[in-house]
Amino acid sequence: MKLIIKTFILAIMFMLSACASPTEPPVPTETPIPPSPTADLGIGPFLTVSKAGDLYLKSPYGVAINQAGEIYISDAGNSRVLKFDLSGTLLAAWDKKGSADGEFNSMGFGGLAVDSSGNVFVVDNGNHRIQKFDGDGNFVTAWGTEGTEDGQFVRAIGIAVDKDGNVYVTDDGNPFVQKFDNDGNFLMKWGGLGSTTGKFKHATGIAVYENGNVFVADYENKNVQKFSADGSFVTTWDIRNADGKKGTPEGIAVDAQGRVYVSDYDLQADSGIHQQRRIALVMDR
Repeated sequence: MKLIIKTFILAIMFMLSACASPTEPPVPTETPIPPSPTADLGIGPFLTVSKAGDLYLKSPYGVAINQAGEIYISDAGNSRVLKFDLSGTLLAAWDKKGSADGEFNSMGFGGLAVDSSGNVFVVDNGNHRIQKFDGDGNFVTAWGTEGTEDGQFVRAIGIAVDKDGNVYVTDDGNPFVQKFDNDGNFLMKWGGLGSTTGKFKHATGIAVYENGNVFVADYENKNVQKFSADGSFVTTWDIRNADGKKGTPEGIAVDAQGRVYVSDYDLQADSGIHQQRRIALVMDR
């Protein structure tokens, strides 16, 4: 029996596009591009993940791909990380639940990211920390405690790594983006609670472009904000369908051409068009 992991197709395709030459990301416009019912996005076949023993995904949330084409999935509902090859064959599972080094205690969500050296950074939000592993799942280090001070987390969700190995984390219980070096040393943070530019209410997905620009999806403010690498606000836009109804952004990714892709939690697709395809068209700008 096989499981069809539809949720991760766009993210996998975005990361595979990294072999193309990057260009400066276009500035978002205020009016979304309406979907076309005949558009072919070239998404291709869905990734099929083979069942291995008792492998059943429960609340899969984060996905990342390393330079070797291996896929990591945070199976948050089972407090584990799974590693696959591109054909969907299970290569490894880091699945010990607990609070010791290398163990996870997920609250049902939480992302992961891979740096250029193949290190894997996992949001372990039930333990209020970030854990760092090598590509084979060997524990390297961890940082974070419960709280709202610098380097602490309440409900960490999104995570991203820039080209220099710096790590960015969003937290929907502490409305800041926190930036750390590759070993978890706190560098800076920006944000604060609010609905004005540069503020967050429920920051979820985060992505970093080649030039250091940081994109943050805000679930409650229903917008995406763009910042420079030092946290300076650049611009913002929201997701709307053809009727002007706002969506609820959650996951986010940037491809090698600087196009921003956002998954939408509850905005319905236009009739006859799969939701993932509509979102890809809207955010391709």
